[in-house]
This record gives sequence, structure tokens and C-alpha cells, in this order.
Amino acid sequence: MKLLNLGCGQCYNINWINIDFQSHAEGIIAHDLTTGIPFEDLSFDVVYHSHVLEHFSKEQGDKFIKECYRVLKPGGIIRIAVPDLESIVKEYLHQLDKVRNGDSFANNNYNWILLELFDQMVRSSSGGEMVKTLKQIELVNENYIFNRLGQEATNLRNDL
Repeated sequence: MKLLNLGCGQCYNINWINIDFQSHAEGIIAHDLTTGIPFEDLSFDVVYHSHVLEHFSKEQGDKFIKECYRVLKPGGIIRIAVPDLESIVKEYLHQLDKVRNGDSFANNNYNWILLELFDQMVRSSSGGEMVKTLKQIELVNENYIFNRLGQEATNLRNDL
């Protein structure tokens, strides 16, 4: 069975063919996925990508999905994971309520979740405004942000 993991970042499996925009390790093929998928038609039984699609423009995303289906064998499986907009909106409303109730520290969390909400919906560059914010010298609510984004945010922050 041939398995393809697109935009794998640091999460890859040696039993899969792993592609990312940059190779972070042996076993990851560096390739610009906005230019297509560098394999022949009907090559894979499974095509997977997690939190990749939201990094593309609408037009790039449409082309990318067509490329995923192009390399997928008939009867193959495609699995796509994207940010959970519902959970982001619920967290936004939760932080908004805290701010309205006078929680002054919640203002930082509110500003982050508002940024995250818009960035996940209308991001126009890789990493968007969230990456710019993570690269700031001081993040008052660093723990909140890391709890929301996980290890990748921690790694990005540690690379400063």
C-alpha cells in the first residue's frame, strides 16, 4: 500500500512518503506543494494532509485538492484535517465574555483568539499573522497560546 503525507512538517512516518515545503529530516521530500504533487497519476492508495489547506489561497487550495485526487488510486482514501472553526469561535466567545466581565488578563487572550480566528479564515501568507505574533520578543499570554497551538508553536518560539 502506498501512503502519501503532504505538508508533514515535523510529524511524519517513515512508512509513508512524506513531503513538506522544506525538508526537516531525512525521509521528508522538500517540494513546493503550490506547484503540484510530484508523482504520476493514480500513484497512491492513501493521501493525507493535516493543517495544510488553510495555508493556501482559495485558488491554490482548489488546485491542491485536484492534485490530491489526481495522484489517488481509484477506491483510495483521502483524509484532510483543517482547523476546527467551531471550537475557535466558542473560545472567542468565551474570552469575549471574560473581557466584558472585567477580567483584564483575558484581554490578551481575546486579542490572540481574534487573531487566530481571522488568520485561520483569511490567511494570505504562510503562517499568517499568528507567526508574526509568535516571533515577538514578549508574549504576555504565552502559555495560553502554546496550549492552543501545541508543540509547533513552542518549536517556532524556541527557534528565535
